[in-house]
Amino acid sequence: MSYRHFFWDFDGTLYNTYGRITRASVKALEDAGAAASFDEVYPVVKRSLFTVWRTWAEPLGMPYEEFHAAYHAHSEEEGPESIRPYPGAREALEAALRIGGSNYIYTHRGESLMRWLRYDGLDGLFSDFVTSLDGFPTKPAPDALNYLVSKHGLPLSQCVMIGDRDIDLNAGKNAGMDGALFDPENYYPDYPTPWRFRDFESLKNTLMKP
Repeated sequence: MSYRHFFWDFDGTLYNTYGRITRASVKALEDAGAAASFDEVYPVVKRSLFTVWRTWAEPLGMPYEEFHAAYHAHSEEEGPESIRPYPGAREALEAALRIGGSNYIYTHRGESLMRWLRYDGLDGLFSDFVTSLDGFPTKPAPDALNYLVSKHGLPLSQCVMIGDRDIDLNAGKNAGMDGALFDPENYYPDYPTPWRFRDFESLKNTLMKP
């Protein structure tokens, strides 16, 4: 194993965003008339916002577009301090560059991606990005990863997709690359993967080898 090209998910992988996402989701559900606690919503957020809506808001007749808009409005009520990179994320990205590698992001997040990366001065550590604005099919479809691999002429044997959910790693598998699970809270203990990490220090020391 000698990886040089690292494909990163954003939410829950590079950045610890699930607390903010959950709080905004709870408020959006309250707008729909649904009573759901933070602890109830948090593990469902780990799957998707759509699943949150389908579980609590759809039965009350709230259209998904309305729920999504309410979620975004409530999310913006919080400042930038509630979305932070995981400890060691910057160091892992820098380590990838030190070994002559490159970093890419593949996320379902939209325009806000660059806002957060620039806020923390991380945007210059990436060679390219794919977001929801690019119009590719969502994970686990491999289309976005195939696009990045082809655009930059990358050998698949040197590529690894790093994410916190099964759909991230399945997208990598469907693109023909290896996957590494970043699962600090052990949500996917049974997911079959050769690489499983609870922190960025062990991830960096294992994957970013010269």
